[in-house]
Amino acid sequence: MKEFLKFKSVGGGTLEVATPGTYYIPIDNILMTVGSGFQIAIWQNTPSSSPNGNIRYYAIQVSDNSLTEETVIAFNQALAANPGGKSIEVQLPAGQTITSWNFTFFSVNP
Repeated sequence: MKEFLKFKSVGGGTLEVATPGTYYIPIDNILMTVGSGFQIAIWQNTPSSSPNGNIRYYAIQVSDNSLTEETVIAFNQALAANPGGKSIEVQLPAGQTITSWNFTFFSVNP
């Protein structure tokens, strides 16, 4: 399995990281990927000393507010790919771009 999910952002979005560039998200322990509105949400369980662990939530904003099923499929295909190397790049559907993203860290307490 890949170590990082790679994507490019054109910037100009409304989330915290609205700067153009190439970004990487670690993909170990991904729990699920869902989409709604104009965002892809990636939930990840992260190692911790807490008995119940920690959760990291990534929100990735796309250019079109009518997110398609194909966009979610593109992220899932990238997560499932195994062509070798350290990262796999998300291949978005034609005409769609990532404009910004953010992440939130939750500590899960008993």
